[in-house]
Amino acid sequence: MDTRGDGVAEADPEQGGPGAAVAPGAGMRAAPSTGALVTAAAGIAVWGVVVLHVAALSGAVDPVRHTVSDYVALPGGQLVLGVAAGAMAVAGAVLAVAAHRGGAGRSAVALLGSWAVAMALAGIFPTNLPDAPPDVVAAVHRYAGAWVFAALPVAALLLARGPAVRESARRAVRVLAVLAGVLAAGFLLAHLPIVVLGSPAFPLLGGVERVLYGVVIALLVVTARGLRT
Repeated sequence: MDTRGDGVAEADPEQGGPGAAVAPGAGMRAAPSTGALVTAAAGIAVWGVVVLHVAALSGAVDPVRHTVSDYVALPGGQLVLGVAAGAMAVAGAVLAVAAHRGGAGRSAVALLGSWAVAMALAGIFPTNLPDAPPDVVAAVHRYAGAWVFAALPVAALLLARGPAVRESARRAVRVLAVLAGVLAAGFLLAHLPIVVLGSPAFPLLGGVERVLYGVVIALLVVTARGLRT
């Protein structure tokens, strides 16, 4: 403690007195980063899909022929699919907000926001049961799912061109975005025989979709961790 000539005592910061300097954030827990939040949400989605795969080991759903959405046929399948889709929707919303704060363009932010909405719709509206004719609810699911696969690669490429993504992360984001875009294009084109002829012409549709899902999740996490915010 330093005693001034005017008789007023000044507290020494190192002694922890009233005038002690307080480090920024001292006594407060730091908020989770965008990367951590998106990674946690993606982990929930992966957990849900793994649970469904294990539950279908009896052969109720063929992972090579049937899509992930077809797990709706399992007891409780719609609930697990809804939780997984909801987690991904939250991840997309968090990424959109963080990208906006990081200075991303309106197009990229709008695509991310629409991606989150489409993911939520895909979880709320289930597809039709295998071998059952599709209805309006199934149509909403399918179109929402198509937008999920189409929008994220474009949004990620736009982000990688702007200031929101760190320079060190841009190459990884671009590579994953291109890979996801190519797989998504092939997957969506493979649905044309279903729309036109009413039956799939590509027997490995489910297998391709699972690879695509893996790339989409990786793209989401890598993009989130590459943001400046």
